[in-house]
Order: sequence, then C-alpha cells, then structure tokens
Amino acid sequence: MRGRLGPRGAAVMGSGGPAPAAWQPAEGLSGRFEGRVAFDAQLQYFLHQAAAQGWRQIIVADADFADWAWGSADAVELLHQWARQGGQMTVLAHRFDRLVQRHPRWVQWRRTWDHRLQCRRLLSRDVAQVPSALWSPQWAVQRLDVARCVGVASAERSAIVPLGERLQEWIRSASTPDFAATVLGL
Repeated sequence: MRGRLGPRGAAVMGSGGPAPAAWQPAEGLSGRFEGRVAFDAQLQYFLHQAAAQGWRQIIVADADFADWAWGSADAVELLHQWARQGGQMTVLAHRFDRLVQRHPRWVQWRRTWDHRLQCRRLLSRDVAQVPSALWSPQWAVQRLDVARCVGVASAERSAIVPLGERLQEWIRSASTPDFAATVLGL
C-alpha cells in the first residue's frame, strides 16, 4: 500500500506506483509546526516516508508517547510496511506504561516486530529533559514545546545531525533496555 499526503498532511492511501528514488518534503511539512493536528501529520508523514523509502534507522523519543497517534490503523500499517524492509528502530521513553494503555495496536505491532526494535528507558529524573522527536538520517521532527505541540521538521543536515547526536548520547549514556515484547516466567 503506497500513499500520499492530502490536505493538512493526512495520509491518503492509493495505488501509487514504485516509490521515487528520492523524495522531497510535502509543501508545508518542512519547518515550524504547531498544534496536535500538525504534529499528527508530521508523524504520519515520517512513517509514510520511512515505509516508502525503506529507511534503515529510526529513533523515536518521548516521555511516554501517550499523546502520539501510534495506535491508528494507518500508523500501524505504515510501521508494518517499514519493518518488512529490514530497518531498525530505537524507542526511547521515560516510561512505557502509558504507551501500553493507550496504543494496543502499536504494542501488538511491537510484539510482531521485536527483532526490529530496541526499547530503552531513559534514566533522567527530569521528564522535561526527555526529547520528543522522530529521527532518521533523512528527516527529523522535534517537538520543542510538548504541551502546545510546537516544533520543527526538516530534511536539512543542520537539523538532522545535532538531533541524531543528542539522541545517540541518550542511548549510550542515559538509558537502559526496557519494555520486553513478552514477559517470560519460570
């Protein structure tokens, strides 16, 4: 299933054709965004491009992912499409319990694709320090004000590289593996 973005950045699925070798951000999705609808459009766009382009590496980070649109059928289908291509995702969160409560479709997807994910709990005691971001070497989205959903999105290296370095530092020095796909008992 290939798609495009329609008005306001909403995913519109269609027959498409082969994905182009290179992509350009949709008009209006690069740059500053504000509000829940705009952030949801950024998430859908990110997942769509990851699936269409077969991005090999993705890092997502948030305090708890409670207000992300992870649980929608469209988001999970795009994640399936992406995972079938062999990419790796690192999920960073301060806590995972709200993700489990609010996004059961994503949790089921996570069980299916456990070999493609690494979930890590961030060790910072200050939740305000936890980044809220989607990152790949091709595209970055970061909420700078989580409460108002204000942030920036860019395909520019000047935005992607520093965010990627910051997230990698969180992975290396301030996180620990967590949120197993299954719980094994003895």
